[in-house]
Amino acid sequence: MLENITLGFQHAILPFNLLMIFTGVCLGIVFGVLPGLQSASGLAILLPITFFMEPIPAFLMMVALYMAAEYGGSISSIALGIPGTPPAVPTTWDGFPLCQKGLAKKALGVSITSSAIGGIIGGIILIAAVVPLAEFALRFGPTEYFAVALLGLSLVANLTGKSAIKGMISVLIGLLVVVVGIDIFTGYPRFTFGIPQLLEGVPLVPAFIGLFAISKIFQYIEEERTGIQKIPEMRGSQFPSLKEFKGLIVTILRGSGIGTLIGIIPGAGATIASLIAYTEEKRASKHPEKFGTGVLEGVSAPESANNAAVGGALVPLLALGIPGSGSTAVMMGGLMLQGLRPGPLLMPEHPDLVFSILVGVPIAALFMFVVGTLGIRLWVKVISMRLPILIPFVLGLCIVGAYGVAGSIFDVVLILFFGILGYLLEKFGFPLAPVILAIVLGSIVESNFRRALAISGGSYMIFLTHPISLAVIILAIASFIIPFIRMRRKREVSL
Repeated sequence: MLENITLGFQHAILPFNLLMIFTGVCLGIVFGVLPGLQSASGLAILLPITFFMEPIPAFLMMVALYMAAEYGGSISSIALGIPGTPPAVPTTWDGFPLCQKGLAKKALGVSITSSAIGGIIGGIILIAAVVPLAEFALRFGPTEYFAVALLGLSLVANLTGKSAIKGMISVLIGLLVVVVGIDIFTGYPRFTFGIPQLLEGVPLVPAFIGLFAISKIFQYIEEERTGIQKIPEMRGSQFPSLKEFKGLIVTILRGSGIGTLIGIIPGAGATIASLIAYTEEKRASKHPEKFGTGVLEGVSAPESANNAAVGGALVPLLALGIPGSGSTAVMMGGLMLQGLRPGPLLMPEHPDLVFSILVGVPIAALFMFVVGTLGIRLWVKVISMRLPILIPFVLGLCIVGAYGVAGSIFDVVLILFFGILGYLLEKFGFPLAPVILAIVLGSIVESNFRRALAISGGSYMIFLTHPISLAVIILAIASFIIPFIRMRRKREVSL
C-alpha cells in the first residue's frame, strides 16, 4: 500500500502533471461560477481532448476540474445570491446575507478555506480507506437510495424560509416538475401537453438557471427601479481571524466526514452531502436561529462537505467501476476511451494510474486554495459593479449556460418561465431552494421507490426490512415532524 502511494506521488508531482492539475483547477472554477455549466459539463467538454493525452495527466486534470467546480459554485452564491451549482444552494443561505452585510471577502475566504481543507481530508480518507469504503457502498440498493433521497427532501422542506408549510409546498412544486416527461418504467408520457421537447422531462439546467438567476435579475431590476438596492460597502479581511477559524475547525471536520460518507454512495452526490452538512451544523449550533442571517458556519459546513464528496465519489468508480455521480460517469467514459476497464481489476493492473488519481485529489485541493485566494479580489470587484452593468452581464451568462448544454432555444424559453415562477414564489414568501433540490432529488426518490417495489413484488415491507433504509426513513420522518411540533409549542407559549 505504502509503495503504491509513493508511486502515485512520484507521478503526480511531475511538472507536466502539476501543470494539468493547475489547468483543471482554473477550468473548474470557471465552470462552477457560470450558472448551469457544472463539473459534469466541463468534464464532457474536456473528454475529447483527454483522448489524445496519456492517462495519468488526463485524469489528474479531470479530477482537479471536478473538485474546483464544486468550489466555484459558491462564488456566485456568495457574490450574487445565484448558486453556480446545485451543491452550492445551501451556501447561498448564509453566504449571500454575509455579502449584503459587506462581509463578502470574509465569506469567500471561509468558502475557499473550507473547500480546500474538505478536499484534502476527503482525499486522505480516500487514500487510506478506498477498499473498505467501496465494500460499504456495495451495501446500498434501491431501498437505501430512496431513503437517503427522502431524508434530503424532508430536510430541505424545513431548512429554508420562516414557514415549514411553505417549504413543503415548494418541495411539492419541485416534485410536480419531476413527473413531467416519459415514465421510465411504462414509457407513457406524463404532463407533456403535446410539447415534444418535454418528452425527456424538464432539463435541470434551465430550471436551475431560471429559478435562481433569472428570478434574481427580476428582483434586481425591481430594486433598482424603486431605489431599494444598495451596493454593500466591503469591509474586513478576506480570511477569518484565528479565533473564528478555531471555531470553524469542528464544522469543517464534521462537514468533511459527512461529505466523504455521502459521496461514496452512488447517486447521492454532493448536493445531498452539502444539505445534510448544513442541517447537522444548524442542529449542533448553540444559536440555530442565526442560520440564514449570515453566519460563517453556514458557509463552511456545505463547502467542506461538497468538496470532500469529490474524494468519496471516486471510491465506487475506481474500486468497483460504478460512477458515484454524473461527473464520475463522464470520467468513467474517459477511462474506457483510454482502453481501461473500470472495476476491481483496475487497481491491481494499473496501480500507477489509480494512486496518482488518489494522491492528485489533495494536491488539487492545494492548487484550488491558491487560485481561489488570488481570485477573491476579482469577485469582490464584480460585486461592486453597478446594477445597470451587472444585470446584462449576468443575463448573458444565463442565456449562454442554458443554450450551451443542449443547443436548444426551448431551454432559453424555459429559463424565462422558471424565472417568472421563481420571482412570484419569492414575492409571496415561498423559498426557492426546496424547488430545485426537489427536482434534483425527486427523480432519485421515484426511480428507486419503484425499483424497490418491483424487486419485492409490490410489498412495502422491503423498506422496513433493510436496516440502513429503515434507520434513514425514521430520521426523515423525525426531521419532517419536529419543525411542526416546534411551531405548535411556540403558538401555545405565545397564547
